[in-house]
Amino acid sequence: VTQDVFLFSDTINENIKMGKKHLVGHDTIIEAAEYAQAHDFIKKMQDGYETIVGERGVGLSGGQKQRISIARALAKKAPVLVLDDSTSALDMETEHLIQKALADISSTKIIIAHRISAVRNADEIIILEDGRITERGTHESLLQKKGYYYKTFMAQYRDYNDLQKEQSKFN
Repeated sequence: VTQDVFLFSDTINENIKMGKKHLVGHDTIIEAAEYAQAHDFIKKMQDGYETIVGERGVGLSGGQKQRISIARALAKKAPVLVLDDSTSALDMETEHLIQKALADISSTKIIIAHRISAVRNADEIIILEDGRITERGTHESLLQKKGYYYKTFMAQYRDYNDLQKEQSKFN
């Protein structure tokens, strides 16, 4: 799942089934959309899952397109899921809900992100600079090192109240 989503001029249903059209049943589509936090907004659309979206998802917000793209990846039930800044257009609350849902999925997840909130619960976080690994560890161990990860964390959570709210979500 990439940051820049490509949707086809077809129904939401068909966009989610893309790549495994004949193997993905309706229940799987609904389940994937629920995990991706897309089901509620899809249901509210005039034709629900049969709503036709324009080429590249014209008429949908960036966050809606990303959630449909995440649902597409989840519907495939692949053993490895690669998420490349796939929640960048989402608000923190929706991103958090998706992260909680992804934790329930048994596939291996590789998450590429700029937001600390997208990676903080990972088993291992790897910081790359100029193509080299410069830091590696858990959220807690990287904060203790007070390196690049720590500086990024502090820049993203400058306001102490926001920091406390963010930390309470993950405790």
